[in-house]
Amino acid sequence: MVAEFRGAPPHDLGTAVLAMARGVEEDIEITLHLLDDWHRPTDQIVRVRMAPATARTLADRLWAVAGTAEIK
Repeated sequence: MVAEFRGAPPHDLGTAVLAMARGVEEDIEITLHLLDDWHRPTDQIVRVRMAPATARTLADRLWAVAGTAEIK
């Protein structure tokens, strides 16, 4: 599954300031909290459920990208 949001607000979701993962039934639920002009920083904006194998692939890719990202 691919979900892509692009374009001028409100379609551009902004940068996640907090991400959490938890087990829900037999799935993994990822929750992102975004900081933008329309929502408080604590508002839950994006919540996605996925199979554990998909979550592992996502975590591996995030880890690889984080290792190459410049920290400003």
